[in-house]
Amino acid sequence: MQMKSATKIYTAEMVGRGHPDKACDQFGDQLLDELLRLAGVLGYDPRGIRAAIEVSAKGYHIVVSGEIRAPDDVLEAFDIDGLLRHAWTSVGYPEAGKVEVINLLAPQSAEIGAMIDVGGAGDQGIMIAAAFTETHSRVPREYAMARDLIAALERERNGGYLDYLGSDAKSQVSVSAAGEVRSVIISTQHDTLITPEELRGDVFERVVVPVLGELDPARVKINQKGSFVEGGTIADAGVLGRKIVVDAFGPRVPVGGGAFSGKDPTKVDRCAAYQARQIARAILADGFADAQHVVVGLAFGIGQIQPEMVSAVTDTGHDVADWVHQHFPDLSPSAIQERLGLWQPDGWRYVETACAGHYGDERFPWERDQLDRR
Repeated sequence: MQMKSATKIYTAEMVGRGHPDKACDQFGDQLLDELLRLAGVLGYDPRGIRAAIEVSAKGYHIVVSGEIRAPDDVLEAFDIDGLLRHAWTSVGYPEAGKVEVINLLAPQSAEIGAMIDVGGAGDQGIMIAAAFTETHSRVPREYAMARDLIAALERERNGGYLDYLGSDAKSQVSVSAAGEVRSVIISTQHDTLITPEELRGDVFERVVVPVLGELDPARVKINQKGSFVEGGTIADAGVLGRKIVVDAFGPRVPVGGGAFSGKDPTKVDRCAAYQARQIARAILADGFADAQHVVVGLAFGIGQIQPEMVSAVTDTGHDVADWVHQHFPDLSPSAIQERLGLWQPDGWRYVETACAGHYGDERFPWERDQLDRR
């Protein structure tokens, strides 16, 4: 007897600003933004800033480590404690005055710096990005839905009807290949004045239905474990870079490089990933071979000026790497940084990339279809 094949299901998750790992991503990028800002204010070229910042947090303790390089007066003005207390509040955590910062930042290695300063990659890595026609934001459908649910929770928490919600939250959506929603899971922090039953009704009515439309309530699970009052770093520990699949496209796209946050634009984990995404969008914008999605990969060795590997394959099986070489002839880290305006963000900040994924927000220059391909 021939068995019928199971319907293919795609699943993705998103987390809220107050999720402890995501909070640490934002802390790292808040520090990077400030280093770049101070360099500009004090008259320095921000291209001289170097940052590879690591952050972990538990309770009211934030540990900052890694390496940075900046002029002495930039470092003197760099108020890490004050910045992180402000960032603590911005992710929705209370009692910022209790925060204790342990600063273990060290100068960047001169050997690494010498490689970067001549325009080479700050480290080795394989960066993978993609673009899809199935959503306006060119991300996978299930990923867009999970992200939109978190955005709706954030709106309700900040001035909406559900102001009893906390900032620590997760969503997860499963869809069929045809786009039918099969299941929705939401976990959201809340204050003590609301019952689980009231919360489930409110979140279903004011978050799930406006985002996903009318669904069978049996397919939606909200705060399955009951109460979720204690959250963030008080309930759990957080580490920068632990949500790289959430940062990218969800599990439908392979993950190649490392974390994005806390890294200056010389790090190919960041700049080359953004460039790969811009290339993927450009391929779809050209309507290449009726592609529905495309996956682009760029690989570098440390100090390398041009990538070791350029790959680009559509869902129709077309290898379009030659197209990439033709339209993007210079893929050096320095060219990428200038092409995308990564040293002087205009209308966006790095901390914003750390909030709800690095792709799909048209404020970011790698998310625009009208491309400068020099």
